[in-house]
Amino acid sequence: MSTRCLRHSLGRCLVLLAAIGAPAAARAQAPIDSSALQVFDIRAKDQSRQAPVVTAVAISADGHWLAAGGDDHLVRIWNVTDGDLARELKSHSDWVRAVAFDPAGERLASAGDDHAVLLWNTKSMQVETRLPDPAQVVYGVAFNADGSLLAAAGFSEKVRLFDTRSAKALQDLNAPGPENRALAISPDGKRLAVGGRQGRIRVWSLPDGAVMHDLKSDSLRIRALAFSPDSAVLAAGGDARQIRLFDVATGKDAGALPSRPGKTLALAFCGGSKLAAGGSDNLIRIWDTTTGVETLRLAGHAGSVSSLAYHAESGLLASGSFDTTVRIWDVARGAQGKPVRQAAKPQDAR
Repeated sequence: MSTRCLRHSLGRCLVLLAAIGAPAAARAQAPIDSSALQVFDIRAKDQSRQAPVVTAVAISADGHWLAAGGDDHLVRIWNVTDGDLARELKSHSDWVRAVAFDPAGERLASAGDDHAVLLWNTKSMQVETRLPDPAQVVYGVAFNADGSLLAAAGFSEKVRLFDTRSAKALQDLNAPGPENRALAISPDGKRLAVGGRQGRIRVWSLPDGAVMHDLKSDSLRIRALAFSPDSAVLAAGGDARQIRLFDVATGKDAGALPSRPGKTLALAFCGGSKLAAGGSDNLIRIWDTTTGVETLRLAGHAGSVSSLAYHAESGLLASGSFDTTVRIWDVARGAQGKPVRQAAKPQDAR
């Protein structure tokens, strides 16, 4: 047996043993950290309306900007350094479900229920391009490694690939079903994964769009996908109570993390084998995917944690929630209890 196969087999056994044999009391002893570095509280200007829920977050490549979208049709941009709300971007006409910065930090993509996929210039904070209508509600957008390609998926049997330089649609891929709520591109830019109803996940190679694997997680809806930093492992979560792991090269099941009390709505690898999972129990759970052990719980949200974004250089994790807040956590060094910052008065995009 090769060294690679041996490592894979041992890792899978460890995860399975942790999921099956670990006592429930031991799994519940993960330390709880409730000291977010910053809290951005989105308050509705019109007091007769409810504050908007947050369903998408992203951190720019330089770690300077945090973007968040939600059901009030806006994309908000915060300065991560000082916590100030820099802009409110107003071009969507319906719920914003997805945001993503390109690797160079020059563009921000946003999309949602209005079928619009917009590219914003991060310097002017203005719409640079409206990509060709994907004819679908869009739940996920992701750039490839060099930012030349953007993938979009949602309530359609097609996953659309765009050339971000020419603003043209390159290719439509056949999705694993008509409802796809989760999309991810591997850090090396060579794999695209989409998941949706009935636990169905499809993995393509990029840039050619050839189908590599059709994966079966379980019989319930997939809501979140994340590739490991080395692009070797794909994590999948959703309405089922377990997060499943897959070997990207072979497509084989690599085990499952222990069951949780709620749905998984968001996933993000936080370096190495550390996986953050946000869900309907209002918590962010940090798992070691090698051992299957829950190492930390981030508490503070008062609603479902709908979205996560990790910035590797700073070690910061951003979380968005139905409780109308966005929180920043230091998962690399541990929260230091810095003062909470509230949203400042916004400046509208011109």
